Amino acid sequence: MKQKVVVIGHSYSIRLGVIRGVAQIGCEVTVIHVGHPTKPIDGYSKYVSDVLYFNRQEGTEGLVKLLLEKCTVAGQKPVIIPTSDFSALAIDNEEIKKHFVVPHINNKSSSIGYWMNKTRQKELALSVGLNTAGSVVAEKRGEEYLIPDGIKYPCFTKPVASIGGGKKCQRRCNTPEELKTVLALAEKNDITKVLIEDFIDISHEYAVLGYSDGKRVIIPGVIKFLKESKRHRGVALAGEVMSIKGFENLIDKFAEFVRKMGFVGIFDIDFLESNGVFYFDEMNLRTGGSGAAILKSGVNLPAMFVKAMRGESTDNLPLSVTRSATFVNEKMALDDFVDGKMLLREYKRLVNSSDILFMKDNTDNAPYKELEKLLRDSIFSYKRILKRLLHVIGI
Repeated sequence: MKQKVVVIGHSYSIRLGVIRGVAQIGCEVTVIHVGHPTKPIDGYSKYVSDVLYFNRQEGTEGLVKLLLEKCTVAGQKPVIIPTSDFSALAIDNEEIKKHFVVPHINNKSSSIGYWMNKTRQKELALSVGLNTAGSVVAEKRGEEYLIPDGIKYPCFTKPVASIGGGKKCQRRCNTPEELKTVLALAEKNDITKVLIEDFIDISHEYAVLGYSDGKRVIIPGVIKFLKESKRHRGVALAGEVMSIKGFENLIDKFAEFVRKMGFVGIFDIDFLESNGVFYFDEMNLRTGGSGAAILKSGVNLPAMFVKAMRGESTDNLPLSVTRSATFVNEKMALDDFVDGKMLLREYKRLVNSSDILFMKDNTDNAPYKELEKLLRDSIFSYKRILKRLLHVIGI
């Protein structure tokens, strides 16, 4: 019987990297698309046997119900790999753990949500010698937020909790008035705790992706962000994947951070560079957005997780990125183009000049063909709108 893997999340570009990774070791894949019930692009992959749809408004309880009703297998525990904070939180459930293999922290219940708290992560980071930006928390009490004294301006705000907050309220505030505007936005989005950090003048943004079995932590390479999506704030549209050479001391501290947390599974850590100093930003307790770059650089983290959870040896799997390569996430580029935030020539330049493409794959080409259809449809729509506009103004 093939090992079943369930990949859950809202972004097809992240899921597709996981799908192709576990397919390399012969797994059967079910995708749960958190979003609109239209067949997602990764659903066209030849490696996907089933696509299920889930409306996030049904909450974590609804996702648990779907998994138990549609994804269990007699005589086997399917492996679940989450690609979003919502899905990672939902599967941290005792009933799910009876029927599935899932990422976890010391096999404790409700621990994933506990460690999604950014203030707890910062405290743990400091304990292993990582640098973090100074910060305070504005917490809503009654009808208003209690704003601590001594805030330095400019500052940078973000929700304390990853789940429910997302990228909302992540912005620079130059004055107390701008901070109050952000807190009003937080209140509108039911965010009760806002982290207020000392502003850091960032020269570069990075990420590391890795796998941990609770003791052994594998971090194969470093992702350097070269271009951020304008539609999806904080998400890499293009970047460079590199070996860990020159980052060894930092990587050791990240590994110790993961070990002290007790996390088992695939993770993603974001960090920043300012004036030659590296600062821990946050850890995502699930597969990160640039996972395909690591996979296409020869390190298969999803396969590592599945094999380890089955009690199989991972000794034959490469552990390190050995060469630098540029990459582009075509989904992010397409979204920017559709929103009018990227010109077609820039889209084509990025795709044609990058060493690694997330969607395009010679062994699994159907998803990329679907992406090209979306691009053609978008170009046609723009041309039609332009033609009508020129007709209206008489040109």
